[in-house]
Amino acid sequence: MPKDPVQPAGAYQDYLELQRALRALSDEVRLNIVRVLAGQSEVIVTDLAATLLISQPLVSWHLGSLRRAGLVHKRRQGRAVYISLDMDRFRAVLGQLGALVSDVARPREQPNPPSGGRAPVDAAGMLRGL
Repeated sequence: MPKDPVQPAGAYQDYLELQRALRALSDEVRLNIVRVLAGQSEVIVTDLAATLLISQPLVSWHLGSLRRAGLVHKRRQGRAVYISLDMDRFRAVLGQLGALVSDVARPREQPNPPSGGRAPVDAAGMLRGL
């Protein structure tokens, strides 16, 4: 994502974090993992694999992507690995998405075209005022 000269430097870092989270959520299996985790406080990885009807190594691979994006937490207890959804981070991602569209200025009202019915055109043939 190219730097936006209008945005402060911190906003660019926020966009990178948002991009990382959205990329992690862009997979059907990972969305199902989030759905299952949202309904429970913690889930054992092997139980999650059984719920989703996919192999445990594949679940672990997808969890790695979600973990790198900061969307899930992992906790070990003996041989069991527990996974939980980081609801604060998930809500922050949703908030960033909401801010992305709410910060966009409303489109300017276009002036009425001259009586000839045509919009003003500059020398290059481009519509003015867009």
